Amino acid sequence: VGYQGGFLAVRPDARVLERYREVLRTGDFLLGPRDGWGGKVGGFYGDVTFQGILPYYYEQVAPKEGVAHNEAELDRCVFNQMADNPRKSTYKFPRATPLDAKKMGFRDTNICRDGRKDCSDTDCQRILPKDSVTTHFTFCKKPWDCSDGNPGTVVSPTCLGLLKEWYGIRRELEDWWLLPPQNNDLSAASMNDDGLSNQHSFYWLENTIDRVKQSRSGSLDNAQYFGYCDKIGTEGYHRLVEPDGQRPSSTK
Repeated sequence: VGYQGGFLAVRPDARVLERYREVLRTGDFLLGPRDGWGGKVGGFYGDVTFQGILPYYYEQVAPKEGVAHNEAELDRCVFNQMADNPRKSTYKFPRATPLDAKKMGFRDTNICRDGRKDCSDTDCQRILPKDSVTTHFTFCKKPWDCSDGNPGTVVSPTCLGLLKEWYGIRRELEDWWLLPPQNNDLSAASMNDDGLSNQHSFYWLENTIDRVKQSRSGSLDNAQYFGYCDKIGTEGYHRLVEPDGQRPSSTK
């Protein structure tokens, strides 16, 4: 089983890094069949990358060499939440659990994707945003894809909730960038060494402010997408307006 590369917390160790380098230089990755690193770790998405080399090192190389590591697996529904289905689907790719299998044309199997017999403890597709700390937008697609959140499946409320949180954070960022300098203080005392205001007014040109307002005028479900989408799909997304930068000083 591979390690998801979206979230890792590590303590740097030059010795481990050098051992990684040795493994990579050896290139012991088997293809045809795709048995992977050392013929034991492979056959999954990202297996040739560090999503494969990490489990190979920690579960195969280090134990055989008598090297002890203090590693721990975090709850993937809380950290790096992808809202994915822990079970394999009859579809050719991983899919969320359908609400109506006959209508959707696929169903869950009883096979856990992580190789265990029971994977009900990692059914992340049913975990709502309030119970997660960090999110990895893959299964739910990217916010800039104006995703529909996998309708017709049990994961839809979770995906739509995670996507809505992202759009809300974008709105907070824009609103913060729109705030004028406190008390309009552009005196020399409020300037840094480059003559730029220490305040956080990053949208200050009238044309830029108009473009920001226009970017919020999308016609697709404003309550869900905050005006940033006109339709489902990347082409319907309203991109974040690049800030003007900090307001320059009028005095030097």
